[in-house]
Amino acid sequence: MRIRLIGITLATLLLLSCKTQYQIVEMSGTITEMDNRFNTPQHGAMHALVRSYKRELDDKMNEVIGTSVQAMMYGRPESLLTNLTSDVMKAYGDEHLKGGADVAMMNVHGHRASMPAGEITVGNLYEIYSFDNAITFLEMKGSDLMELFNAYARIGGAGISSNVRLAIENHRVKEVTLNGEAIDPDRIYRVVTLDYLAEGNDNMSAMRNALSHHNTGVTLRDVMIDYVKKETRRGNPIRSYLDGRITITNQE
Repeated sequence: MRIRLIGITLATLLLLSCKTQYQIVEMSGTITEMDNRFNTPQHGAMHALVRSYKRELDDKMNEVIGTSVQAMMYGRPESLLTNLTSDVMKAYGDEHLKGGADVAMMNVHGHRASMPAGEITVGNLYEIYSFDNAITFLEMKGSDLMELFNAYARIGGAGISSNVRLAIENHRVKEVTLNGEAIDPDRIYRVVTLDYLAEGNDNMSAMRNALSHHNTGVTLRDVMIDYVKKETRRGNPIRSYLDGRITITNQE
């Protein structure tokens, strides 16, 4: 039996060694533009299927769910849109965390479009919050939270909730308070952020030191859609403020 297996193995190796080896000797290609002028016969059944889904999607995306009193841009050190988003995240944490949230933090480029003045559609919020970033709760020591504020100072600010006052000078933290108090390096703080940042991305490496980490599975986009709908039911338009939560001096 053993001799037979050896024979089969040798035969297999011999066949493989005799296999013709091919090499690429030439490559060529052409560019075919595919835009609204691309003219090709339509597949009737497929076109009808896509059209039916598009109608359904358009109905959802074009639904007006609220109004904004102002156009809101995103940027640094603070902006109308980052302020609004961070405050909504903080409120979500207050509602879902025992004892509430201490602070909410997010990256500027978690937004991919600005908020228009006037009607707000579901599609607008899909454009602004196009990533499927999930709200994530962290417990962090004050010393690590301070490292996050140091990162904010280096990059010139990012999204932060309104209970923070961060003064930056020459890319360093000049002063920072949370609810009017200095950061206690030994205290445990409850932080609301996004799963992407909780992994330490976008200058937030100190978040990897979190003592606890809970990904809610709820996207920031869904939280913002729910917020706009709730405010609309209460008869409130969406608005935001620049309140000096982050100030910068002597920044080159």
